[in-house]
Amino acid sequence: MENATKPKLVFFQFKHDQTLREFILLHRQQHIKCLLEFFDVTVINEDCDYEEVCDRYQPDLALFESGVNYKSIHRLDIKNTSAYPKIPKLGLHNGDSWCEARSGFLSDMECWGIETFFSICTTTAEYTPEIAENLFVWPNFIDPDIYKDYHQPKNIPVLMTGYSHSLYPWRQNITKIITSHYPSLICPHPTYVKDSGTPRGIYGEQYARTINASWFVPSCGTIAREVVRKHLEIPASKSCLLTEKTASIEAAGFIDMQNCVFADGTNVLDKLDYLFQNLDELEKIIDAGYKLVHSRHTLKHRDQILQWFKLYKNLQEDQKIIQSNPFEPLCIVGKLSDSQNKHIICDGLILDLLRRGDEKLWAGKYEEAEALYFQCNVHISWMPEPKLRLALCYLYRGDPAQALDWIWQPIRYTLEEYRAKEPDPVEWAYYIIILLCQGNLDAANQHCQQFPSLNHPELERTRLAIEILRNEKNQHSSQINCKLKVRYSVHQLPDRSFSEWIDRLCLMLGASGQFNFSKKLKKSVFTEDKDFSRINFLTQQLKLDLASRRYRLSEFIKSNLKTFIRQTSIRKTLVYLEKLSRNSV
Repeated sequence: MENATKPKLVFFQFKHDQTLREFILLHRQQHIKCLLEFFDVTVINEDCDYEEVCDRYQPDLALFESGVNYKSIHRLDIKNTSAYPKIPKLGLHNGDSWCEARSGFLSDMECWGIETFFSICTTTAEYTPEIAENLFVWPNFIDPDIYKDYHQPKNIPVLMTGYSHSLYPWRQNITKIITSHYPSLICPHPTYVKDSGTPRGIYGEQYARTINASWFVPSCGTIAREVVRKHLEIPASKSCLLTEKTASIEAAGFIDMQNCVFADGTNVLDKLDYLFQNLDELEKIIDAGYKLVHSRHTLKHRDQILQWFKLYKNLQEDQKIIQSNPFEPLCIVGKLSDSQNKHIICDGLILDLLRRGDEKLWAGKYEEAEALYFQCNVHISWMPEPKLRLALCYLYRGDPAQALDWIWQPIRYTLEEYRAKEPDPVEWAYYIIILLCQGNLDAANQHCQQFPSLNHPELERTRLAIEILRNEKNQHSSQINCKLKVRYSVHQLPDRSFSEWIDRLCLMLGASGQFNFSKKLKKSVFTEDKDFSRINFLTQQLKLDLASRRYRLSEFIKSNLKTFIRQTSIRKTLVYLEKLSRNSV
C-alpha cells in the first residue's frame, strides 16, 4: 500500500525520557512501525493543542495513548480535543489489564471526549468490565525483522528470561522445577528504568538470537493469563514455547504438543523428558509454532485499528462495530442485535481471590475477606481493587484511620503520579465516607464540592448523604444532574437500592462511633413523611444508574411515572422503584 493511499493518523504517544529501558523503547517503536503498515502516521509526543494539530496535519483518525504507568513516561496535556468532532478519536490503553493507571486512563478518555477504546491486552475487559462494550483489542505482535530463524546451533536446553516475581506464579513454580533437573541459562530481568544497581538484560536481535539457540523457553501470561509478547517472540525465533494452558493462548491458535507445549508443575518434567528423547517430534512442534506466529501474529497482521476505521466510515445509525475474538476480523451488526464484543475470560488468580474476598466481605466476615485481599496485594501491590476493599473492611470494623491509608494510595497515584484530572469516582466516594466516619463532616462536605463534573451513582449517593447530614436534603433532588455523563470506574460494587446502601453506610458509621450521623441518616431516609423526597431521589437515581450502563427509562415509565405515584400508595411506589432499579441493570 502506497503512502498516498493510506489514511492519515495522528498518534498522540506519551513522552519518555532517557532513563527508560531499551526494550521498552523498542516496544514503543514497534507500535509506530505497526501503525505505519496501515496509516500515514504523524506522532505527537509533546503537550499540544488538538485543534492546531488537526489544522496542520488534517488527519482522518486520531489515536490517543493513555494508561501508561512507567515513571519515565509523561502524560501529555492536550487541549481543545472537542475541536473537529467529525474526526473519529480512539483511546489506546497501553498497559496491563490490572494496572493502577486504569483510573488515569478513564479520566483521560473523559477529559479528551473519547468513547471507543483499544487495548493491547486480551483481558482488559475482565478487569474493567464497565468499558467492555466499547473496548476492542489490538493484540501483541512480533516484528519479523527481529524475531526470526537465525540458524543458531541449539546449545541451550532451557532458557529462562524475565521477572521471577509473585506476579508470575506459574513461572516461579516451573523455573524452580526445571532448573533443579535440567541445565538452564537464566537471564536476569533488567527492570524498566535504567539504574546503576540493576542487571543488564539482553533485548532486540541479541535476545532473539539467544532464544533461537534454545530448545525450550518458558513463558506465562502473568497472573492474568494474558497473551504477552514473549508468547509470540519464542516460537517466532524458532524455539519451543513452554507455557500455561489458558483461554487467551488457545484463542491465539496454540495447541498442546502441536505448536507449543502446555505444562504445569505436575507434568512439565515428563513432557521435557519425552521431547528431549524424541527430537524429531520436538522439531515438528518448533516448526509449527514458527509458522503459526509468522502467518498470524506479526505486525503486518495487526490491522484491527484500520478495520475499525473502515467500518466506522460506513456505519449507519442503527449499526455498531463488534469484535468476536481478539484475533479475528471486526464486523458490523445491528444495534439491536444480541451480538456484542466477545472478550476472552481467563479468570486469573487475582480475580478469583477478589471474588472470594467479596463473598466474605458482604457476608460480614471481615477478617477472612481481609486475608484474601492481602493475598491479592502480595501478588500485585499496586492494584487498586484490593486497596478499596481493604478500606471497606476497616470501615466495617470501625477503623477509619487504616481505611484512609488504603484508599489514599490509589487516589494519590492517580492524581499526583499519573497527573490525571480526576480520581476514580468510587474511590473518591469512599474517601469522603472515611472522613465522615472520622466525624469530620466539614471536610467531607468540602471534598464533595471538588471535581463537580465527576459523576457516578456511588458518589452521588455519598453527596446526598452529606447533604442530609447538613440539613440540605430538600435541595439535593434539584441538584442531581442526570444529563451529566456517568464516569467509568475500575471498581465494581454490588447493585443496591438506596435504602440498602444507606444501611451499609450506617453500619460503617456505627462501627466508627458516629452514632449521631447514623441516626440522622436513618431518620431522614426512612421516616414516612420523608418518603416523597425519597421517591424523587430514587427516580433520579434510577435514571442515573441506568445511564451508567447506557440504558434509558422506557418512554412509558417516563411519561406515566407521576400518574403512577398519584394513584398508588407511597410505600408501593417505593417498592416499585427499588424493584425496577434492581431489575434494570
